[in-house]
Order: sequence, then structure tokens, then C-alpha cells
Amino acid sequence: MRTNLLASSYCIQAAQPLLRAGTAPYLVGVASSVTYLPLPRSEAHGASKPGLRYLFESSRIDLAPQGIEVTVVSPGFVETPLTAHNVSMPLSWPVDKSARYIFAELKNRPLEIAFPALFIADHWPLSTRPNRGKLAIGKRMVRSNPPIKDQP
Repeated sequence: MRTNLLASSYCIQAAQPLLRAGTAPYLVGVASSVTYLPLPRSEAHGASKPGLRYLFESSRIDLAPQGIEVTVVSPGFVETPLTAHNVSMPLSWPVDKSARYIFAELKNRPLEIAFPALFIADHWPLSTRPNRGKLAIGKRMVRSNPPIKDQP
């Protein structure tokens, strides 16, 4: 929470005078596609990401009157030293491919950059399912049986 959410909010606050002084101010924040669907074994990392999405999207509204644009980057799985221990990362992209894609998309100043397309196409619609549906999907992703069974 400190690294992802609090540090980002402090950086946005500190950067605002510089952004206001710029000729084409632009803020880019990295959230995650984990905000679309909870994933097993990602509690600590995943808990801060919806907060980041909210921070960036509300900042977009607050900064718009000052001419400051905001893009939220929502990557799927990216192959980094930190994710090297993960058991399964379907449709993952190497870091360099991810960086090139983000950089190419930034020229259009979109509201959001989400990738890879197949991962997003698969996960985003699942986010609209009821909570019981999301729970059932998450349980299927777990490699071992959950410790307790849900009661009807």
C-alpha cells in the first residue's frame, strides 16, 4: 500500500506544480488489469491496484480544468524478476515488449492503455459478473483445494 498507493499519491501531489507549468502536461499512472478480476495469491499486490485506478481516474477529473491529461496503464501479466516465481501467467508479455507497446500508445494520449488484448478481452467481461461468479472463477484458478467450503 505504501509503495503503490501512498507513494503514487505523494508523487502526483509533488508533480502538480511542474505539470501546471508545462506546455502539454500529461500524467501516466500504472494500475493493473487485476482490478478487473481478483486473482489467487495476489492479495497484497492486488489490494492496492483498485486504489491506484481510483486515484488516477479521480485525478483525471480534478486535473482536467488545468489542462492536465491522465492515462491509466492496466497491464496484464508482465515477465519481470518479481513475477519470475509465479506458477502461471497466461498471455504474459516480456518487459521490453510491454514498454514498447505503452510508449507507442502514449502518443495518442488515451484514457487507458490495457494489454495484452486477449487477456483484457478475457478478464474485463468477467469483472461484470456477480461476486459469487467471480469467486467460482477464482477458485478454479487455485492449484489446490481451498481450506474451507462456501456455505449456501
